[in-house]
Amino acid sequence: MSKSHYCIDIFNYTRYHTSEVQIGNLRLGAKHPIVVQSMTTTNTNDTEATVHQIKNIFDAGGQMVRMTTQGQREAGNLKAIKEELKQQGYDGPLVADIHFNPNAANIAAQHIEKVRINPGNFVDGAKKFESIEYTNESYYEELELIKRKLIPLLNICKQNNTAIRIGTNHGSLSDRIMSRYGDTPLGMVESCMEFLRICRDEEFGNVVLSIKASNARIMVHTVRLLVQKMHEEDMYYPLHLGVTEAGEGEDGRIRSAVGIGTLLADGIGDTIRVSLTEAPENEISVAKDLIAYVEQRANHEVIEAVSDASYYPFKYVERASNVVRNVGGHHVPVVVGNMFTKNDRPDYVFSTKKRGEGSRIVALEQWRECDNKDRCFPLLEAYQIEELDKLDVELALLRVFYADLTSEVLKKLRGYQNVVLVLKAKHTNSVAEQRAAFLLLGAEKVTCPVIIYKKYEGLFNNLTQLNAACDFGPLFLDGFGDGIWIDYDQEMETGLVNKTAYSVLQAARVRFEKPDYISCPGCGRTLFGLQETTALVKAQTAHLKGLKIAVMGCIVNGPGEMADADYGYVGSGPGKITLYHQREVVKANIKEEDAVGELIQLIKQKGDWIDPV
Repeated sequence: MSKSHYCIDIFNYTRYHTSEVQIGNLRLGAKHPIVVQSMTTTNTNDTEATVHQIKNIFDAGGQMVRMTTQGQREAGNLKAIKEELKQQGYDGPLVADIHFNPNAANIAAQHIEKVRINPGNFVDGAKKFESIEYTNESYYEELELIKRKLIPLLNICKQNNTAIRIGTNHGSLSDRIMSRYGDTPLGMVESCMEFLRICRDEEFGNVVLSIKASNARIMVHTVRLLVQKMHEEDMYYPLHLGVTEAGEGEDGRIRSAVGIGTLLADGIGDTIRVSLTEAPENEISVAKDLIAYVEQRANHEVIEAVSDASYYPFKYVERASNVVRNVGGHHVPVVVGNMFTKNDRPDYVFSTKKRGEGSRIVALEQWRECDNKDRCFPLLEAYQIEELDKLDVELALLRVFYADLTSEVLKKLRGYQNVVLVLKAKHTNSVAEQRAAFLLLGAEKVTCPVIIYKKYEGLFNNLTQLNAACDFGPLFLDGFGDGIWIDYDQEMETGLVNKTAYSVLQAARVRFEKPDYISCPGCGRTLFGLQETTALVKAQTAHLKGLKIAVMGCIVNGPGEMADADYGYVGSGPGKITLYHQREVVKANIKEEDAVGELIQLIKQKGDWIDPV
């Protein structure tokens, strides 16, 4: 196991083996396959609508379905839902999603196979964003209150063979946790561990854990930290992965692939949910594609390890690199593409021609014939490294594999101030291969900027887009890479590859070229047209580069998950919306039909609006 104790091996794909949990007829964890799940968006009191949606999810290949369970009435109706599904031949496990209401959890645990509780509000109630000073005595008094509320649920679960998910959300940490740890990964982990220690003390092991955030970087680093903390306390419970409030369409899929794919790449994760602001059954195929792609790495050819002394997997640490033109240093990562497109123009385009628009990268032979060398830069292959000594250029690129980085090559690279490496991958596990290369460069004190490169065979389509997010995202989340170059044989449509590159960088939070939307998938607590509203907000604000806008169905995670958002649009009642600027309520209980217009006016009032070109 790696020195960090968050995975078995950072260079070679191996599943992290957790304990086994029984959830109805499903076994989770240990060596069992990764389970795919989703969540309904219906009112759980509406038996017919909820059953219909659950069937759609199971028919799409989902293996477990969660339902929001706001109160005791909804918890009681789970029995009717379960019975109706059995009559129609569906016996997959169901999960009750509980917030604020331990009594509802106690009822739900008697009817279905699993109950999800949120440590942030199981006892503490709704998030108030209050700064409260806790003495050690008052802090531990609240821990005793948690124990008194949780133990009855554990006893019911023991009697009914019901599993529990302890599901911590970045957006709903309790004020008590916030007062001691702040809005930090350690606070999220401790929120989870407090409940987990009670389960262990009560000899209740039928537990699954999750720590989610809409920020993929925070989610990844926090889950890794949770695994390490569990290891320190000799705990190995199964993990549920997800990027909450990921959004819809391409953005939601890429953000989920970057976050979930990073953890899957390190062998972490026993069940996943891709949270999309779409019909729940749409989540299933995306989740299956992510799992299938990462699991191709099983039993791969061994990657030669290198010292990981400089690797810190629990916090974003940007790799130090020197500046070459606009690449490296504190410049945002550049995008290299194979063509210029109208809306997503790369910073550099690779070309086989001697002439063309923009900043171009060409092979050394073509570069010698370029008539405008101020915007034309040579690309050399590893075997041409000796030619670098003969070039008097502002920027030269050297394309290498990890295996090309011999001691002799590394020594030469330390002497160049105008060279950018283009780091290729030929291994099935490209993430680990390229990670090893970055760590080797660090160990050898080579500070050349690095553009991460990978070529995809065949047609570059929506599935390849997911794969690319899984390959490039983990490296950028960890602070590696000064540029991205997605190469391909054939593109499905003009601009998809360039768009993918920019979306991956944004999901990894290293470069923002469009608004950053945080939108939840919706559930039975959502009391307005979430999908339609999200689409409308995006249509009217898509030109506001870098602005962070949250569209949230309800107050459970809304105010918290949008903590770093500039503007928030949160459901507050049937057809009612509350608008936030950062964490502050600006206007409450606006009619749904007026709320998007009011949001635009708020953005204008705060000086963040620009007219579309």
